[in-house]
Amino acid sequence: MKFINNSNDMPIENKKDTTAFDKAGLLVISSKEKSYAKVVASPENPERETYYIKTHKHEPYDPWGMHSHREQYLDTVFRRVSKSTFDFYMMFLKTKNFLYMTRAQRSFIND
Repeated sequence: MKFINNSNDMPIENKKDTTAFDKAGLLVISSKEKSYAKVVASPENPERETYYIKTHKHEPYDPWGMHSHREQYLDTVFRRVSKSTFDFYMMFLKTKNFLYMTRAQRSFIND
């Protein structure tokens, strides 16, 4: 039985190209930064992307909201969403306009 010691030995079909975004809607540069949204693309079909946003209590997480000071203690998870929900959430992160958060929440309910 052969064990895999590093990620370069993994088969190509298991590797996913992940792009993460911080709370300002910018790309995450280091692994120490927190991410709030991400896009995962498969190497076999790069056009097909899967979108994820950070959620808390089954709602999109607001990084400047009521629970932002308790972020390290919250149970937040990434949930798969549609492209429209992801776009509204990214616009909210970039502009801090709560209209986009409301639209992301409404779209998230329909996902």
